[in-house]
Amino acid sequence: MPFQLGLSGLPGYDLHAFRHIRENARRHPDVPLPVGDIGHDAAAVLVHEGQAVFAVEEERLSRFKHTMGLPARAAQACAEAAGISVAQLPTAHYLDLNDDHLRRHLQATGGADPRVEQAIRAEYQRTREAAGAFRETFPNLVTVDHHLGHAASAYYLSGFERSLVLVMDGNGESASFSLYLGEGPNLRLLLSLPTTSSLGLLYAFGTHFLGFEPIEDEYKVMGLAAYGEGDDTYLPFFEGQLQWEGNARFTIPALLKEPASRTVRWSRQLGPARQPEDPIEARHMALAAGLQKALERAVLRLIEPVEAAHHTRHLCLAGGVALNCSLNGVLDRCGLFDRMFVQPAAGDPGAALGAALVAERRRRGAVPQGRMATPYLGPAFTADEIERALQAHASALAWERPEDLLDRTLDLIGTGQVVGWFQGRMEFGPRALGNRSILADPRRPDMKDRVNRAVKKREEFRPFAPSVTAEGADAFFHLRNLDQYEHMTLAVKTRPGRAPEIPAVVHVNGTSRVQVVRREANPRYWDLLSRQGRRTGVPILLNTSFNVRGEPIVCSPEDAIRCFLGTGLDALVLEDTLVVKRA
Repeated sequence: MPFQLGLSGLPGYDLHAFRHIRENARRHPDVPLPVGDIGHDAAAVLVHEGQAVFAVEEERLSRFKHTMGLPARAAQACAEAAGISVAQLPTAHYLDLNDDHLRRHLQATGGADPRVEQAIRAEYQRTREAAGAFRETFPNLVTVDHHLGHAASAYYLSGFERSLVLVMDGNGESASFSLYLGEGPNLRLLLSLPTTSSLGLLYAFGTHFLGFEPIEDEYKVMGLAAYGEGDDTYLPFFEGQLQWEGNARFTIPALLKEPASRTVRWSRQLGPARQPEDPIEARHMALAAGLQKALERAVLRLIEPVEAAHHTRHLCLAGGVALNCSLNGVLDRCGLFDRMFVQPAAGDPGAALGAALVAERRRRGAVPQGRMATPYLGPAFTADEIERALQAHASALAWERPEDLLDRTLDLIGTGQVVGWFQGRMEFGPRALGNRSILADPRRPDMKDRVNRAVKKREEFRPFAPSVTAEGADAFFHLRNLDQYEHMTLAVKTRPGRAPEIPAVVHVNGTSRVQVVRREANPRYWDLLSRQGRRTGVPILLNTSFNVRGEPIVCSPEDAIRCFLGTGLDALVLEDTLVVKRA
């Protein structure tokens, strides 16, 4: 069998991830650490000879963000791409729940209240049964350790022959931080920290304290932190949450406090927690900055001695915390590493990819290793499918197929209009990389606020990313190896004097989450950016994901049209068709 299927998610869990997590917390208010909350972001990935050939998150098909549960639609889409039935596919799941993991999880709680131990055992068993239920749908199922799946998704697709591999998330089966050494086809675990040392959970609780949704809104805290940069008022508090044993291990005692008392304790030292709809104050910016800086310092303290011992000069990153592009930018600039690779689907969908890679290697022996291309791995749609979607909304839309669509699109963008851009195969992972994007002119100072208010319907402090041609990138941004900036996973510094030319895509601290676009990776999108450069001298467009706050990125033409009609977007490009709203 030439294909291998990888899965994330848990059957029987609520499709709405955070409703399930809140219900779990309500059911066990005394349990300090989350158990049974590692089933979010269901996805399916099809691997062939060491490379992903099709991948899609279940949320893009169910239209519920961070969908939990069985990735039935996603798995079926992968099977159709392979041309065989789901039951025939060798399948790997991204969790390996066993008694050893439960023992380590209980050991980490260090003699907690018997009621807590009972609740942890019950939730662990529930999670294990849910994972086991996969066998009803996927008879050829094997399981892979969660962090090993994350590590494989980054290292095996990095193109490196030798590298440190850093995995960080809220928690896997029993670990929250893992460091591996990748050498040739092998991954060797060097360091593992338990859930009671989870930097991801600490950041999640800080997210909650700041009035945002944990496991969803951490990127808002990261964006807010830039406004408090330089204010270290709260840094000692957050660094004080970590009790270090040398430079290799620490625990976070606050994670062993039940959430309500934790909030009370923090409020005594930090002031009251922000409520979700409260205004953002300078104190909140400084809190976010302290939390972000504490995270960065802790990660550097952990990896510096390991890199000093092994001298790899390469770093791979995966796990949910690896989506923190500010942290990744610090690691890029710290001088420890010559090259980096951040798995573009660093969250749990990426662990599904890694599980498939691990299982393929176990089944077939060594398979080729190569650097992952830009992950245009999802569904594409035909001209007939687009036409049917347009006809279904003919009363609200007008459309044409211009002879030179790219120039017409840039004409609109040049006059300050905001365009939905839909082409080719959908991206895998949380970043829109030019196939399901919203595009605008980065040179206009008002464009960030306009897109935030009228289109994305999100907080005004959140930045937007630039897409730039590979040929023009170095003139605007401090970059090292262009290929490590293709996936919009690192925040980089803007070159002196260039920020005023692109104010809509430079954050308040002078950084940008840049996407470098090579011609061979996305010819049409590269051509659009190149023409923008010839017109304006700036080969850059503001690029943000094609969705509104609280919804997944659009997948189908119907999704794109609904989003277009429900927002302040001025125009929509569906492959070779230019769409506008009727008056």
